[in-house]
Amino acid sequence: MYFENAVGRITEDAAGYALIRYHAVKREPAELRALLTHLGNLLLRRNWQCILADMRTMEPLSTPEKILLMEEWYGGHIPRPERLCTAYVLADNALTRLAIYELQQEARKHHRSDAFTSLEEAHAYLLTCTQP
Repeated sequence: MYFENAVGRITEDAAGYALIRYHAVKREPAELRALLTHLGNLLLRRNWQCILADMRTMEPLSTPEKILLMEEWYGGHIPRPERLCTAYVLADNALTRLAIYELQQEARKHHRSDAFTSLEEAHAYLLTCTQP
């Protein structure tokens, strides 16, 4: 395990990507920011660009969380690699899936990103992403 807080757990996968598993809880934006900061630090330290985001049990995103993701994570204010390749394992909750779909539309403007129904599919996708 690399980092864990109330929002989720970040681990390093031997295939060369960060695995983030979101917990089934309501989040505070500050806790999400901390998780993303650690995620960015791990990616930079390892010189990785790939993320597997397991959102199966994730609760819907609040408006402040959406803003934080758009402005701070995708906007580049939280240090991270310039280009990312992200595989999302879809949430069980339909409202969460909808919010992630909206974020993906923005992410795809500058990054590779796709959504999957299983960890195995997401892992296979990340293996197609080029690493520096």
